[in-house]
Amino acid sequence: MKPFEIREEIPVKSFSIAAFICKIIDGKSKYLIIRRSSRTLNGSWQMVSGKVEKGENAVEATLREIKEETGLIPIKLYSADLLEQFYDTDYNVINLVPVFLAFVEVNSKVILNAYEHSEFKWISVDEAEDFLIFNNQIKNINIIEKKFIINEPNKFLEIVL
Repeated sequence: MKPFEIREEIPVKSFSIAAFICKIIDGKSKYLIIRRSSRTLNGSWQMVSGKVEKGENAVEATLREIKEETGLIPIKLYSADLLEQFYDTDYNVINLVPVFLAFVEVNSKVILNAYEHSEFKWISVDEAEDFLIFNNQIKNINIIEKKFIINEPNKFLEIVL
């Protein structure tokens, strides 16, 4: 075998989405995090995430997952122009996950999917490191804060609902 010959590849796939949900209270952003109670990542805090189902595109999957997991309906949706990437041991793939940002009304009520999540919190971006366990998620919430809250969002990233 040659020194740099590839024997086997780890495929790169994209079959899931991630969505940060934000509401603005008195000019300050609050992000929804939900605690998983399912087999995968049980007990961890994260944003909304899930797999794209057959016949869906990423935006449709994002809206469905937000509704299924939280009962919320966004008033605005953006492509965050970011990706999460991680090695998925269940499928032996590197998963590239498009990240979305959804804004909801301040008085929106969260209704958790009890099969997947046990509790929720609205946190500030400064609290992200206290709850989120993956570097990509912490990095992405900080970028979202800068690009969509502190600064005016790029109008080309808005998804018309």
